[in-house]
Amino acid sequence: MDYGSNNPQGTPGGGYNPYNNNNPYNGNNPYGGNPYHNNNPYNPYGMPVPMKTKGDKMATAALILGIITLASLLLLRLSMPFLLGGVGIILAILSKGGARKMIGKAKAGMICCITGLVLDVAFCVFAVWLVFSLPRLSPELTDEVNKICEEQYGVSYEDMMEEIYDMWNFDEIE
Repeated sequence: MDYGSNNPQGTPGGGYNPYNNNNPYNGNNPYGGNPYHNNNPYNPYGMPVPMKTKGDKMATAALILGIITLASLLLLRLSMPFLLGGVGIILAILSKGGARKMIGKAKAGMICCITGLVLDVAFCVFAVWLVFSLPRLSPELTDEVNKICEEQYGVSYEDMMEEIYDMWNFDEIE
């Protein structure tokens, strides 16, 4: 409703509007018509706006590195989970900053990185165990491995293992 002097219906108070200068929604507001400016935690539709935390970008990076760690483990890349998992854990810890708790992305990233590292270590230990116990587990497979090693490297698997045992002063292969 227009309380100005050119109002044809007449004005209460003789044309004087005491609210004209204090109306937060007119052009006199230095924040452009929004009385709450950036302090309003709600968007125009009444829904809460998610607040960005200080370490949100580091937490996102930790989550991405955790996912890549698990994917590289599935692709049997043995060095990548160690490298990326370690960096992901450090980023997840650093994303906490001075806060008491980690945000969800940082926790998920840390879980993925730790899982990838544990599975990678288990896979490496299993591979080393399999190499050293292959002759006892399957003599047929050992014969195939001997043939492939002789074709590829010119030395049989048993000769390579004897050199390793001699280097570590283990007993000879039976």
